[in-house]
Amino acid sequence: MGRLALPRLAAALLFALSMPLWACHADLNDPKGQAEELSDPVRREHAVGRLHSIFGARLAEAKGDRNDAKIKEFNDVAHDNMTKVYIEHPEDAQNGLRILQLMAEMRDERTLPALLKALEWQAEVTEDHAVMAARTLTEIPVADDKKGEIVKKICDALKRVDGARGVDNRMRKSFIEVLGKLGDKRATETLVEIALNQSESQNFLFNKLAAQQLAKIQDPAAVEPMVKALYMFDLQMPAMRMMEDAESVLVSVGKPALEPLMKAARGENKEVNKLVELSIESFRRKDQDLANSMNKDALVAREAVLTLGRLGFRESLELLMEEARNEHPDRRATAALAMTSINRTPEDTAKVVEVMKEVYEKSDKQARPQLLVAFRHLYSDDVMEFLHEVAKTTETELPPVQMYGFVSYALLADKAESKNLPPILEKEELIKPQIKDYEVVIKVAEECDRNVKCWVGKLKDKDKIILRKASSMLARIGGGESDAAIKGLLELLEHGDLEVRNEALSAIDHLAVKGSKDAVAKIDELQAKEEGRSIWTNFSREALPTRSRLVTRTGG
Repeated sequence: MGRLALPRLAAALLFALSMPLWACHADLNDPKGQAEELSDPVRREHAVGRLHSIFGARLAEAKGDRNDAKIKEFNDVAHDNMTKVYIEHPEDAQNGLRILQLMAEMRDERTLPALLKALEWQAEVTEDHAVMAARTLTEIPVADDKKGEIVKKICDALKRVDGARGVDNRMRKSFIEVLGKLGDKRATETLVEIALNQSESQNFLFNKLAAQQLAKIQDPAAVEPMVKALYMFDLQMPAMRMMEDAESVLVSVGKPALEPLMKAARGENKEVNKLVELSIESFRRKDQDLANSMNKDALVAREAVLTLGRLGFRESLELLMEEARNEHPDRRATAALAMTSINRTPEDTAKVVEVMKEVYEKSDKQARPQLLVAFRHLYSDDVMEFLHEVAKTTETELPPVQMYGFVSYALLADKAESKNLPPILEKEELIKPQIKDYEVVIKVAEECDRNVKCWVGKLKDKDKIILRKASSMLARIGGGESDAAIKGLLELLEHGDLEVRNEALSAIDHLAVKGSKDAVAKIDELQAKEEGRSIWTNFSREALPTRSRLVTRTGG
């Protein structure tokens, strides 16, 4: 018996010694205790797993509300040890990534030191750490006094990316987007470098993405490079260009872009001229006939002229009118379209109408429909006789220019002018299927005529054509009561139909001669709510330049 008792005693002693060790482990649902166990390399993997589970359960219980008290408590007790362990144990890359993933869910600015450390990525080891940190930085609030340090870290990390692997592209995308989100001018130099870089290791889509972030930063230092970028193209796919992205930067910057664009339009920017020559040669390698049809001077003028129209400054009107009298048809048409967005006096409008009539008469039938829409967006009494003449003149060739004339006239006609519409509807069998739906505007014009209050009321109508009619009429006659008109039009900016939105936006742009903070706020609201959806992608092409013009008019 004595010989058997000794092993039993030893086993009991070992069990007793193990009890304190087992008992000192943190409770499975205690975030503070589990965070403290991260410092133990043996317990780290288990602790990270438990922290993920605890946070996930609390977030589900809070129904996704990260301001919930239990979420805040978790962050308060866990962030310090998580940050410390990540920084002090770079060798544990696997658990380090899981800690960063949890930080991404926490969205706590107190984890910033760890996120910045993660940006010091090592090739083939911690690239995913840097991507996760960058994505997290787009979600957490960042104090202004911290932005400089973050921008430097991101820029340094971005400049080190020189490959074309999948992970390289993920890093590029994440780093570039963070710089845009921070909106700090200290990122301009790096973003410009990316936007203008043309190399085999960088997909041209990243050039465009960098320009899109510059539009958010709105730094005048980006103007000269972005004038050049208006004419840049993908060396492998010349049809892929940066004009819309560069234009958005220049329009967002505003007045500082005016003179450089006018210089480019006149052909005085040597770098732009060289880029256009290279573009023509790139097309020549693919299609000799197409390249031969290209006119260098017209291509140089085109992008600058269109962007000047987007800017909307009256100072460019003389140049645009000169362009509208150019012997090249594309230059004439481009300038005519650009003039419709310029801030004009009534005297200016009369001159613009006459110049546009000249352009119209010299244009072929392919260009005329777009010009007729531009005439409508002048919202001037001076265009009505001309539009009526086009609307009543029978056309048998395509495109149906007469149809566009009819629609433009119908959307602007008051009670007296609308009496000219029924005879056209009765006579023109060829275009009747396309214009018959616009018959509804006759009755509503008889009802509202030139009464602003009546047209504001029609902005509640369910008929999309009546909504477009009301927007056009308010732009034409609502100047004296612009506040009431704009207030009603704002609601249409989130209408489900793109034509309705654009018509209301154009009317607001015309009426808000001194800007409109309410319209700017509405466009910002829509961007935040709809970005990534097709309706916003299409609407933003007009909404964002209009927003910039409105901000400029308010002195912003």
